[in-house]
Amino acid sequence: MATWAEFELAEPELAAFGKERLDGQVCFHATLRTDGSPRVHPVEPWVAVGLLLVRFRGHSPKVAEVLRDGRYALHSPMDNPDGVGGEFMVRGWMEQIGDTHPAVQRFVHDASYPLAFYAMSVEEAVGTTYEGEGTEPVYRRWRPQATRPGEPSGAEKS
Repeated sequence: MATWAEFELAEPELAAFGKERLDGQVCFHATLRTDGSPRVHPVEPWVAVGLLLVRFRGHSPKVAEVLRDGRYALHSPMDNPDGVGGEFMVRGWMEQIGDTHPAVQRFVHDASYPLAFYAMSVEEAVGTTYEGEGTEPVYRRWRPQATRPGEPSGAEKS
């Protein structure tokens, strides 16, 4: 599993685009309910100390769901219906981190309720731009280096 820092080192331009689209923005975050169906909810992710992070209320049902199955998908907001400005999607696995972690310190004392913090791996990142009227979207995709034969890896343009 790759961290945001590893993604940023491998694909700095795509990571910069992703950070611009995600960091501090209200994004769509999907996790899996206990019955396997998706739960989509708004979150405000941030990037700190080389990690992509998110927080939930400590008593949210998402906390138990992520403990059971840590897979996630995160999608940036769209600025307009035509896609001007582009969009970014990332997926991977979530791992809970403690409230003493340096990446979460700015939030620990601000909330009047308990929070649960998560670092999110980058298993796939996709940036989409729409360049010119009537043209097809341009996708830029990154995955960590393959560990199994035949598994796609690295940056791909389509």
